[in-house]
Order: sequence, then structure tokens, then C-alpha cells
Amino acid sequence: MIFIDAATNKEVWFSFRKDLFHDLSEEFNNTEMEDIELSADKESYLILVNDEYVGLLELSLRNIVDGCLSSPVAYIEGIYVKAAYRKKDIGSRIVNWAKEWGRSKNCTELGSDAELDNIDSQYFHKAIGFQETYRTVGFKMDL
Repeated sequence: MIFIDAATNKEVWFSFRKDLFHDLSEEFNNTEMEDIELSADKESYLILVNDEYVGLLELSLRNIVDGCLSSPVAYIEGIYVKAAYRKKDIGSRIVNWAKEWGRSKNCTELGSDAELDNIDSQYFHKAIGFQETYRTVGFKMDL
């Protein structure tokens, strides 16, 4: 399994983001991809297995994460594995790589999240060792 800077293949990166963040607009995805490329605290990787792109990992350093006591916290902003490659240990290997990334940034905790209705993601997180800390519903208001 090889981790490649997602910016080297923006078409695949965008495609995986569309699958993972299906509720987000094309404009939002493009803006966020640009932000990740320019940020010192965010990184995105495509996962290559046998010359095929099979997944995506987006990471960041966050100052505050619910349930965490340290700062910064390595944070999985997005993790995606193509359906044909799920339940083959690829997801847990990606998370292990994310843990090493966090350690390399002097982090002592790794955070992540899942949508309230994404039961498969919640199960995956718990199965690989994450502990649930909070359940919330987010709100926003334009000013």
C-alpha cells in the first residue's frame, strides 16, 4: 500500500471526495481541496494498491477536539475505501498510517468523526479502537 499526495491526481481525489462527502457541492469540494493544498496543517493522500487507487485519507492538525485533552490533535478529516476493497484490512492499515503521521507531528491523540446516520463508519471506528466521545448535531447561520 502506497500513500501519494492527492494533489498529484486531482481527478481521482475529487472523485473520491464526491463519494465520501456526497452532500457537498462541487464548488465546496474544489475550494476545500485548494485549502488543503495551501495549508501547513492539512494533508490529503490517495492510497494505491497494485497500481490502482483504492482510497483516500485526509488529515489535519486541530487545536481542539471533543474528548481530547492534548493539543494539537491529529485528526482524520476523511477516510474512504472503494467498496470493492472494504473489509480487507485496508481501512485499518490506513488508520495505522494516520497514527504514525500524528506521532510524527508530536501528537498524542488521534480524532475522527462519523455522521450520526453512518452506522457503518461508526462500527468501523469502534472496531479499530476508537472510543466514542460525543454525539452532536451541528448548526450554522449566515450573517
